[in-house]
Amino acid sequence: MSRGQAKVQTSAELPRPEVIALPGTLLTAESLHAALQGCAARVEVLGECATLDDEVARLAASTPAPAVWVGHSLGGIVALHLALRHPHAVEGLVLLAANARAGGEQGATRRTAQLRAAQMQGLAALARGKLAPAYAIGEDGRLIDELARQAEAVGLQRFAHQLAYAATRPGLLAPRHTLAMPLLALSAAHDTLCPPADSATLATLSPTGRHRCLAGAGHLFPMQHPAWVAAELLHFLNSLKETTK
Repeated sequence: MSRGQAKVQTSAELPRPEVIALPGTLLTAESLHAALQGCAARVEVLGECATLDDEVARLAASTPAPAVWVGHSLGGIVALHLALRHPHAVEGLVLLAANARAGGEQGATRRTAQLRAAQMQGLAALARGKLAPAYAIGEDGRLIDELARQAEAVGLQRFAHQLAYAATRPGLLAPRHTLAMPLLALSAAHDTLCPPADSATLATLSPTGRHRCLAGAGHLFPMQHPAWVAAELLHFLNSLKETTK
């Protein structure tokens, strides 16, 4: 190759952007481990900073180049606001069971009660008695035990910060915001916390947004149906490579 000539990379040779995953409330990296197989993702557990502004600034500063952010539940909501405030840090978004609603008064009583219960009874008891029923996982003792274990690993201080993020987040619908980066919103048909309509709305925030819904699943579908999430994520990453050829 002569001087001044640049090698033309094929789509197979083009490097993928870094993938950074954000688990939901009281969930650790283990909640997304199986769903992230094949993409060498880095996981950041939420709750390092006391405010949402500081947390998204911390996350944006953690990557030297635009990354693909994969967020489940609160993790997806935080990724959405990171994209709004720090678009230079975002190559693409994959939002699992998330929404674009504002925090406000909605859910304030529930969050206060959850924090009080965690302080008095412990995070494992909260996960077993409150979160598991809300996730509609029935009598799956193994999954309930895993939720309790992850909740304890997150810890009370991070949980308090996570609740603050949910309470103070502004909405992206009134006024309506537009995001320039590619966006994939994944939902589950039986999710009552972030129903498919929320993800369908998320997809409209990006000109190239897409929504995919999994039948017969609920809010914890990244843990219960990780192969489906992994396939959708890899397809999304490959589509990003195609656009940069």
